[in-house]
Amino acid sequence: MHPYFNDPLAIILIVPSSHVKAIMALPYYDTPSLAREGFIHACFHHQVDYVVKRFYQGQDNLTLLVIDPDLVTAEIKYESASDAQYGNFPHVYGQINTNAIVSQARINCI
Repeated sequence: MHPYFNDPLAIILIVPSSHVKAIMALPYYDTPSLAREGFIHACFHHQVDYVVKRFYQGQDNLTLLVIDPDLVTAEIKYESASDAQYGNFPHVYGQINTNAIVSQARINCI
């Protein structure tokens, strides 16, 4: 496993596996939430199970994109979510430069 998976500061995006090739072919990645809310939702590795259970239950063929926050050119803010027990979540206020994606891992959530 890549050392970034053990880095507590690494940022994780959860995306459909079928989208990974297209994402990685672009210089920047964004989501509908960037236009709608002003930021891209992300999480830390210790928050992945919570996010998957809350937003991706029953979906399969998902990929975790591991991002090195030191390589991201957009502003990252660490902000609370509706469920404070999981701590602050990383929110990326701009497109994510795909060269900051340092690793990937497929997961199944069914």
